[in-house]
Amino acid sequence: MIKNLLLTGLLAVACWSTVSAQVFNFPGACAPPDVINFDNPQFVAEATIDGVEAPIGLEVGVFNSSDQLIGKGFVEELDFGGSTFNGFIITLQTDAQGALNCPTFTAGEMISVRAAVPAGIADDASSPFAGTVTFNDPLFFVDGPDGDASTNDVIDFQELALPVTLLQFNARLVDRKVELTWATSEEVNNSHFEVERSTNPNDGFVNIGKVLGNATTEELNTYRFLDGAPEEGPNYYRLKQIDFDGNFEYTPIVIAELEEASEKMLSVFPNPVELNDRVTIRLNGGWANEGTTLQLFEAGGRMVAEWTNLSNGSLNMKLPALPAGLYQLVATDGNDRKTTRLVVR
Repeated sequence: MIKNLLLTGLLAVACWSTVSAQVFNFPGACAPPDVINFDNPQFVAEATIDGVEAPIGLEVGVFNSSDQLIGKGFVEELDFGGSTFNGFIITLQTDAQGALNCPTFTAGEMISVRAAVPAGIADDASSPFAGTVTFNDPLFFVDGPDGDASTNDVIDFQELALPVTLLQFNARLVDRKVELTWATSEEVNNSHFEVERSTNPNDGFVNIGKVLGNATTEELNTYRFLDGAPEEGPNYYRLKQIDFDGNFEYTPIVIAELEEASEKMLSVFPNPVELNDRVTIRLNGGWANEGTTLQLFEAGGRMVAEWTNLSNGSLNMKLPALPAGLYQLVATDGNDRKTTRLVVR
Protein backbone atom coordinates (compact mmCIF):
# COMPACT_ATOMS: atom_id res chain seq x y z
CA MET A 1 0.00 0.00 0.00
CA ILE A 2 2.06 2.91 -1.21
CA LYS A 3 0.17 5.56 0.73
CA ASN A 4 1.12 4.12 4.12
CA LEU A 5 4.57 5.72 4.09
CA LEU A 6 6.96 6.49 6.89
CA LEU A 7 7.31 10.24 7.35
CA THR A 8 11.08 10.10 6.94
CA GLY A 9 10.79 8.27 3.65
CA LEU A 10 8.21 10.74 2.37
CA LEU A 11 10.31 13.81 3.14
CA ALA A 12 13.41 12.28 1.63
CA VAL A 13 11.67 11.56 -1.65
CA ALA A 14 9.28 14.49 -1.82
CA CYS A 15 11.78 17.32 -1.36
CA TRP A 16 12.18 17.71 -5.13
CA SER A 17 8.55 18.76 -5.48
CA THR A 18 9.64 22.27 -4.45
CA VAL A 19 12.06 22.60 -7.38
CA SER A 20 11.15 25.00 -10.21
CA ALA A 21 9.74 23.01 -13.12
CA GLN A 22 10.38 23.53 -16.83
CA VAL A 23 6.76 23.26 -18.01
CA PHE A 24 4.32 23.64 -15.11
CA ASN A 25 4.78 26.89 -13.20
CA PHE A 26 2.91 28.42 -10.28
CA PRO A 27 1.45 31.86 -11.09
CA GLY A 28 3.22 35.11 -10.20
CA ALA A 29 5.05 35.13 -6.87
CA CYS A 30 3.27 32.05 -5.54
CA ALA A 31 5.67 29.66 -3.83
CA PRO A 32 5.46 25.87 -4.25
CA PRO A 33 3.56 23.96 -1.54
CA ASP A 34 5.49 23.45 1.69
CA VAL A 35 6.26 19.73 2.10
CA ILE A 36 6.79 20.27 5.84
CA ASN A 37 3.25 21.62 6.27
CA PHE A 38 1.32 18.50 7.22
CA ASP A 39 -1.97 20.17 6.24
CA ASN A 40 -0.88 19.93 2.61
CA PRO A 41 -1.99 16.51 1.35
CA GLN A 42 0.36 14.21 -0.52
CA PHE A 43 -0.58 12.59 -3.83
CA VAL A 44 1.34 9.33 -4.33
CA ALA A 45 0.89 7.21 -7.46
CA GLU A 46 2.55 4.98 -10.00
CA ALA A 47 2.92 6.63 -13.42
CA THR A 48 2.52 5.05 -16.86
CA ILE A 49 2.14 6.30 -20.44
CA ASP A 50 -0.34 4.31 -22.49
CA GLY A 51 0.07 1.46 -20.03
CA VAL A 52 3.89 1.47 -20.18
CA GLU A 53 6.10 2.50 -17.24
CA ALA A 54 6.69 6.28 -17.35
CA PRO A 55 10.33 7.42 -17.68
CA ILE A 56 12.23 8.89 -14.75
CA GLY A 57 12.29 12.69 -14.96
CA LEU A 58 8.83 13.04 -16.53
CA GLU A 59 7.26 16.25 -15.19
CA VAL A 60 3.78 15.94 -13.66
CA GLY A 61 1.34 18.66 -12.61
CA VAL A 62 -1.89 18.52 -10.58
CA PHE A 63 -4.67 21.04 -11.30
CA ASN A 64 -7.73 22.07 -9.28
CA SER A 65 -11.33 22.39 -10.53
CA SER A 66 -10.50 25.89 -11.84
CA ASP A 67 -7.68 24.41 -13.94
CA GLN A 68 -5.02 26.07 -11.78
CA LEU A 69 -1.73 24.40 -10.87
CA ILE A 70 -1.76 23.25 -7.22
CA GLY A 71 1.17 20.83 -7.20
CA LYS A 72 3.98 19.54 -9.38
CA GLY A 73 6.82 17.04 -9.33
CA PHE A 74 8.79 14.52 -11.34
CA VAL A 75 8.58 10.78 -11.87
CA GLU A 76 11.32 8.84 -10.11
CA GLU A 77 11.90 5.31 -8.91
CA LEU A 78 10.00 4.68 -5.69
CA ASP A 79 10.51 1.72 -3.39
CA PHE A 80 7.82 1.14 -0.77
CA GLY A 81 6.75 -2.02 0.96
CA GLY A 82 9.11 -4.12 -1.13
CA SER A 83 7.56 -2.89 -4.39
CA THR A 84 9.65 -0.81 -6.82
CA PHE A 85 8.00 1.30 -9.51
CA ASN A 86 8.27 4.60 -11.34
CA GLY A 87 5.92 7.11 -9.76
CA PHE A 88 5.62 10.46 -8.04
CA ILE A 89 4.94 12.10 -4.71
CA ILE A 90 3.36 15.54 -5.14
CA THR A 91 2.43 17.93 -2.33
CA LEU A 92 -0.80 19.88 -2.99
CA GLN A 93 -1.17 23.55 -2.07
CA THR A 94 -3.76 24.46 0.58
CA ASP A 95 -2.26 27.85 1.58
CA ALA A 96 -3.40 30.85 -0.50
CA GLN A 97 -0.32 32.71 0.80
CA GLY A 98 -2.17 35.79 2.02
CA ALA A 99 -2.63 38.67 -0.40
CA LEU A 100 -1.10 36.62 -3.22
CA ASN A 101 -4.36 34.62 -3.36
CA CYS A 102 -2.55 31.63 -4.84
CA PRO A 103 -4.46 28.66 -6.29
CA THR A 104 -5.32 26.07 -3.64
CA PHE A 105 -6.68 22.58 -3.28
CA THR A 106 -9.91 21.84 -1.41
CA ALA A 107 -10.56 18.27 -0.31
CA GLY A 108 -13.26 16.65 -2.41
CA GLU A 109 -13.03 18.98 -5.42
CA MET A 110 -12.43 17.65 -8.93
CA ILE A 111 -8.73 17.55 -9.83
CA SER A 112 -6.79 16.64 -12.97
CA VAL A 113 -3.29 15.25 -13.51
CA ARG A 114 -1.15 16.05 -16.56
CA ALA A 115 2.35 15.18 -17.75
CA ALA A 116 4.83 16.85 -20.08
CA VAL A 117 5.25 13.93 -22.48
CA PRO A 118 7.47 14.36 -25.58
CA ALA A 119 4.54 15.43 -27.77
CA GLY A 120 3.15 18.04 -25.38
CA ILE A 121 0.85 18.05 -22.36
CA ALA A 122 -0.91 14.71 -21.86
CA ASP A 123 -3.95 14.12 -19.64
CA ASP A 124 -4.40 11.21 -17.29
CA ALA A 125 -7.05 8.79 -18.55
CA SER A 126 -9.03 9.03 -15.29
CA SER A 127 -8.97 12.85 -14.98
CA PRO A 128 -10.81 14.71 -13.70
CA PHE A 129 -11.62 12.80 -10.51
CA ALA A 130 -12.77 13.72 -7.00
CA GLY A 131 -9.81 14.70 -4.83
CA THR A 132 -10.98 13.13 -1.59
CA VAL A 133 -8.39 12.70 1.14
CA THR A 134 -7.67 10.30 3.99
CA PHE A 135 -5.77 11.12 7.18
CA ASN A 136 -2.96 8.67 7.98
CA ASP A 137 -1.31 10.17 11.05
CA PRO A 138 0.44 12.57 10.73
CA LEU A 139 -0.27 13.18 7.01
CA PHE A 140 -3.19 13.59 4.64
CA PHE A 141 -3.16 11.56 1.42
CA VAL A 142 -5.20 12.01 -1.77
CA ASP A 143 -7.33 8.91 -2.27
CA GLY A 144 -6.80 8.91 -6.04
CA PRO A 145 -9.16 8.07 -8.92
CA ASP A 146 -10.53 4.95 -7.19
CA GLY A 147 -11.39 6.90 -4.02
CA ASP A 148 -9.56 4.36 -1.85
CA ALA A 149 -6.51 5.49 0.10
CA SER A 150 -5.42 1.90 0.81
CA THR A 151 -4.86 0.89 -2.83
CA ASN A 152 -2.05 1.62 -5.26
CA ASP A 153 -3.15 4.27 -7.77
CA VAL A 154 -1.83 4.07 -11.32
CA ILE A 155 -1.97 7.33 -13.26
CA ASP A 156 -1.92 6.50 -16.98
CA PHE A 157 -1.10 9.41 -19.29
CA GLN A 158 -2.27 9.35 -22.90
CA GLU A 159 0.60 9.77 -25.37
CA LEU A 160 0.32 12.31 -28.21
CA ALA A 161 1.71 12.19 -31.73
CA LEU A 162 4.92 14.11 -32.41
CA PRO A 163 4.91 16.73 -35.21
CA VAL A 164 8.57 15.80 -35.70
CA THR A 165 9.39 12.15 -36.35
CA LEU A 166 12.59 11.45 -34.43
CA LEU A 167 14.54 8.51 -35.80
CA GLN A 168 17.30 8.51 -33.21
CA PHE A 169 18.97 10.67 -30.59
CA ASN A 170 22.53 9.88 -29.55
CA ALA A 171 24.98 11.21 -26.94
CA ARG A 172 28.67 10.24 -26.96
CA LEU A 173 31.93 11.40 -25.39
CA VAL A 174 34.54 13.09 -27.62
CA ASP A 175 37.69 14.31 -25.82
CA ARG A 176 35.78 15.08 -22.60
CA LYS A 177 33.09 16.86 -24.57
CA VAL A 178 29.64 15.45 -25.34
CA GLU A 179 28.52 15.23 -28.94
CA LEU A 180 24.76 15.06 -29.47
CA THR A 181 23.43 13.86 -32.82
CA TRP A 182 19.87 13.23 -33.92
CA ALA A 183 17.95 12.50 -37.09
CA THR A 184 14.38 13.13 -38.24
CA SER A 185 12.43 11.64 -41.12
CA GLU A 186 9.58 14.18 -41.12
CA GLU A 187 9.09 17.68 -39.73
CA VAL A 188 6.01 19.91 -39.63
CA ASN A 189 6.28 23.61 -38.75
CA ASN A 190 9.62 22.97 -36.99
CA SER A 191 11.33 26.25 -36.04
CA HIS A 192 14.23 24.96 -33.93
CA PHE A 193 15.50 22.69 -31.19
CA GLU A 194 16.67 23.88 -27.81
CA VAL A 195 19.28 21.58 -26.24
CA GLU A 196 18.78 21.07 -22.51
CA ARG A 197 21.12 19.46 -19.96
CA SER A 198 20.78 18.29 -16.37
CA THR A 199 22.89 16.46 -13.81
CA ASN A 200 19.67 15.33 -12.10
CA PRO A 201 16.37 15.35 -14.01
CA ASN A 202 14.46 15.81 -10.75
CA ASP A 203 16.08 19.24 -10.43
CA GLY A 204 15.03 20.30 -13.93
CA PHE A 205 17.02 21.11 -17.08
CA VAL A 206 18.88 24.19 -18.33
CA ASN A 207 19.05 25.44 -21.91
CA ILE A 208 22.60 25.16 -23.28
CA GLY A 209 22.08 25.83 -26.99
CA LYS A 210 19.88 26.13 -30.06
CA VAL A 211 19.83 24.32 -33.41
CA LEU A 212 17.61 25.52 -36.28
CA GLY A 213 15.03 23.09 -37.66
CA ASN A 214 13.95 22.54 -41.27
CA ALA A 215 10.37 23.90 -41.17
CA THR A 216 8.20 21.36 -43.02
CA THR A 217 9.90 18.49 -44.79
CA GLU A 218 9.57 14.77 -45.42
CA GLU A 219 13.29 14.33 -46.09
CA LEU A 220 15.90 12.79 -43.79
CA ASN A 221 17.59 15.51 -41.71
CA THR A 222 20.54 15.09 -39.37
CA TYR A 223 21.62 17.45 -36.60
CA ARG A 224 24.67 17.89 -34.36
CA PHE A 225 25.42 19.83 -31.18
CA LEU A 226 28.63 19.79 -29.12
CA ASP A 227 28.51 20.43 -25.38
CA GLY A 228 31.98 21.77 -24.71
CA ALA A 229 31.64 21.95 -20.93
CA PRO A 230 29.72 18.96 -19.54
CA GLU A 231 29.59 18.35 -15.79
CA GLU A 232 31.53 15.62 -14.02
CA GLY A 233 29.53 12.40 -13.67
CA PRO A 234 26.30 11.69 -15.58
CA ASN A 235 24.92 14.35 -17.93
CA TYR A 236 21.29 14.01 -19.03
CA TYR A 237 20.20 15.62 -22.30
CA ARG A 238 16.88 16.24 -23.98
CA LEU A 239 15.70 18.32 -26.94
CA LYS A 240 12.89 20.84 -26.78
CA GLN A 241 11.45 20.96 -30.29
CA ILE A 242 9.67 24.29 -30.87
CA ASP A 243 7.21 25.06 -33.68
CA PHE A 244 6.88 28.43 -35.39
CA ASP A 245 3.63 28.98 -33.47
CA GLY A 246 5.38 28.48 -30.12
CA ASN A 247 4.10 24.98 -29.37
CA PHE A 248 6.80 22.61 -28.18
CA GLU A 249 7.57 18.99 -27.37
CA TYR A 250 10.33 17.17 -25.51
CA THR A 251 12.33 14.21 -26.78
CA PRO A 252 13.32 11.24 -24.64
CA ILE A 253 16.39 11.70 -22.43
CA VAL A 254 19.86 10.39 -23.33
CA ILE A 255 22.84 10.13 -20.99
CA ALA A 256 26.59 10.66 -21.29
CA GLU A 257 28.89 9.78 -18.38
CA LEU A 258 31.94 12.04 -18.19
CA GLU A 259 33.60 9.74 -15.67
CA GLU A 260 33.83 6.27 -17.16
CA ALA A 261 32.85 3.17 -15.21
CA SER A 262 35.67 0.86 -14.11
CA GLU A 263 34.43 -1.88 -16.45
CA LYS A 264 32.47 -1.92 -19.68
CA MET A 265 28.71 -1.87 -19.23
CA LEU A 266 25.70 -2.36 -21.51
CA SER A 267 22.13 -1.54 -20.51
CA VAL A 268 18.80 -0.91 -22.22
CA PHE A 269 15.59 0.72 -20.98
CA PRO A 270 12.68 0.49 -20.81
CA ASN A 271 12.87 -3.28 -20.55
CA PRO A 272 10.40 -4.87 -21.28
CA VAL A 273 9.53 -2.57 -24.20
CA GLU A 274 6.26 -2.37 -26.09
CA LEU A 275 6.00 -3.26 -29.79
CA ASN A 276 7.21 -0.42 -32.06
CA ASP A 277 8.24 1.67 -29.04
CA ARG A 278 11.48 3.57 -28.38
CA VAL A 279 14.41 2.34 -26.31
CA THR A 280 17.57 3.91 -24.96
CA ILE A 281 20.74 1.81 -25.12
CA ARG A 282 23.59 2.93 -22.86
CA LEU A 283 27.30 2.12 -23.22
CA ASN A 284 29.77 3.02 -20.47
CA GLY A 285 33.24 1.96 -19.35
CA GLY A 286 35.77 2.52 -22.13
CA TRP A 287 34.16 1.12 -25.27
CA ALA A 288 36.19 1.80 -28.41
CA ASN A 289 35.55 5.31 -29.76
CA GLU A 290 33.50 4.99 -32.95
CA GLY A 291 34.51 1.33 -32.97
CA THR A 292 31.68 -0.31 -31.05
CA THR A 293 28.92 -2.33 -32.69
CA LEU A 294 25.50 -3.24 -31.31
CA GLN A 295 23.58 -6.20 -32.69
CA LEU A 296 20.12 -7.43 -31.80
CA PHE A 297 19.37 -11.15 -32.17
CA GLU A 298 16.09 -13.02 -32.01
CA ALA A 299 15.75 -16.18 -29.90
CA GLY A 300 16.69 -18.36 -32.89
CA GLY A 301 20.01 -16.55 -33.37
CA ARG A 302 19.11 -14.45 -36.43
CA MET A 303 20.34 -10.85 -36.32
CA VAL A 304 17.42 -8.45 -36.75
CA ALA A 305 19.15 -5.07 -36.23
CA GLU A 306 22.65 -3.58 -36.11
CA TRP A 307 24.16 -0.22 -35.15
CA THR A 308 27.82 0.55 -35.91
CA ASN A 309 30.51 3.16 -35.20
CA LEU A 310 29.27 3.79 -31.67
CA SER A 311 31.11 5.13 -28.62
CA ASN A 312 30.51 5.56 -24.90
CA GLY A 313 27.18 7.29 -24.34
CA SER A 314 23.56 6.46 -25.07
CA LEU A 315 21.41 6.00 -28.14
CA ASN A 316 17.64 6.50 -28.23
CA MET A 317 15.73 5.18 -31.21
CA LYS A 318 12.57 3.40 -32.29
CA LEU A 319 12.88 -0.34 -32.55
CA PRO A 320 12.39 -1.96 -35.97
CA ALA A 321 9.13 -3.84 -36.51
CA LEU A 322 9.61 -6.94 -34.36
CA PRO A 323 7.27 -9.63 -33.09
CA ALA A 324 6.87 -9.97 -29.33
CA GLY A 325 9.48 -12.18 -27.73
CA LEU A 326 12.89 -12.45 -26.08
CA TYR A 327 15.88 -10.86 -27.82
CA GLN A 328 19.59 -10.63 -27.06
CA LEU A 329 21.48 -7.34 -27.42
CA VAL A 330 25.22 -7.73 -28.02
CA ALA A 331 27.91 -5.02 -27.83
CA THR A 332 31.40 -5.66 -29.24
CA ASP A 333 34.42 -3.45 -29.95
CA GLY A 334 37.09 -5.95 -31.03
CA ASN A 335 38.32 -6.46 -27.48
CA ASP A 336 35.28 -7.13 -25.33
CA ARG A 337 31.77 -8.46 -25.70
CA LYS A 338 28.78 -7.76 -23.45
CA THR A 339 25.23 -9.06 -23.75
CA THR A 340 21.88 -8.26 -22.20
CA ARG A 341 18.35 -9.50 -22.76
CA LEU A 342 15.56 -7.37 -24.17
CA VAL A 343 11.90 -8.36 -23.87
CA VAL A 344 9.51 -7.05 -26.54
CA ARG A 345 5.84 -7.40 -25.66
